[in-house]
Amino acid sequence: PGTEATFDYRGRSEHLYAHLRVADAGERHLVPVVQDAGTEAPLVSGLLKRALAAMPGAPARATAEMWTALWRVAGLAGRERPGGAHGAVAAAMAHIEAHLAAPLTVPEIARRSGVSHSHLTRLFRSETGSTVAAYIRARRLEHAGHLLRESTMSVQAIACSVGISDLQAFNKACHRELGGSPRAIRGRLLPGDTVGPG
Repeated sequence: PGTEATFDYRGRSEHLYAHLRVADAGERHLVPVVQDAGTEAPLVSGLLKRALAAMPGAPARATAEMWTALWRVAGLAGRERPGGAHGAVAAAMAHIEAHLAAPLTVPEIARRSGVSHSHLTRLFRSETGSTVAAYIRARRLEHAGHLLRESTMSVQAIACSVGISDLQAFNKACHRELGGSPRAIRGRLLPGDTVGPG
């Protein structure tokens, strides 16, 4: 803070940033000032853009999106570099993260990752111990849980934002994966908050 930085660019260079106030207490994470986001760059950029778009009318949503982006950036510092996850698996994960709200199919994810469907399936199981479909389901529900606890978005909006537009299916998924209904999950941290069906 308060330090002037000068950059010399050749051509277009987009920068998205947020000014943060450091809290006096709480869990702290050390993050390098500059680091290569690699395949995560489109995801982090997308999260920041969603936070910026939400800010004028929905500051609570902007805050939730910003926290999601910050956790992704904090995770970059501890991730394994070359020799870690196969490039196709990393590309598949980045594509999934950037498109949680959209319909996702394994053949399309494989195509975008530059490998065949069967090869991605084998790589994914080898690298993560999970199937691509199970990973998508887990990430959608983790993100939904985060939004239920940290935002004031309606349950229906949260369900749609993680690609589960059917509220009954979303409710069942929350029970199965998160241990309770959307209302119960939200109530754990936000007592008295009113939410939509679910």
